[in-house]
Parts: sequence; structure tokens; C-alpha cells
Amino acid sequence: MTNERTSLFLMANLGAEVARLIAARERNNRDEILASLARAEHILDEVTALHDMESREEELSILRDSLKSLAHKQERLSVTPLYLKSYFMPFALRLMTMR
Repeated sequence: MTNERTSLFLMANLGAEVARLIAARERNNRDEILASLARAEHILDEVTALHDMESREEELSILRDSLKSLAHKQERLSVTPLYLKSYFMPFALRLMTMR
């Protein structure tokens, strides 16, 4: 069975990658942080290219900046790790109920 890479599927997967990024940051593991950020940015590129996400371009841009800020441990985060986890939870729940 092949999963269609819909915006919902990609956002749920992005949420999992963000959770890995946050965990790596908490462990202060620079290699894992950078690897997770690269994977997250790749998923964001895919999401941004989808037609149904055109109206959310600004939101995705803010999300990308927030992830970079998180990865590079900028002193003043505009979005907290807890908020990021909360942001992605509905995507995962919706995807799970569709299966």
C-alpha cells in the first residue's frame, strides 16, 4: 500500500520530524539537530509545492523560520517547542482517523 503524499500526510510527517528536532535539541546533539532540520526543510519544500497549500504560504514561511530558530538555539524563540508540538497534533490525529 502506497501512501499518497497529501498535505495532511506531509504535515503529520513534518510533525514527527519536528518532535525529533526538539528531542535532539533537548539532548544538545548538534548532528541530530542539523539532520532533523534538513529533513524538516525537505518536507516543508514538498508541502509548499502543493496546490492546496498556496493560501498557507505565509504560515509555512513562519513555520520554517521557527524551525531554524529552534535548531540554532536562538535566545528568543518566537514559537516554543511545546507550541510546535501542539500545532502538529491535529494533523497526526486526523491522519490516524482516516486509516
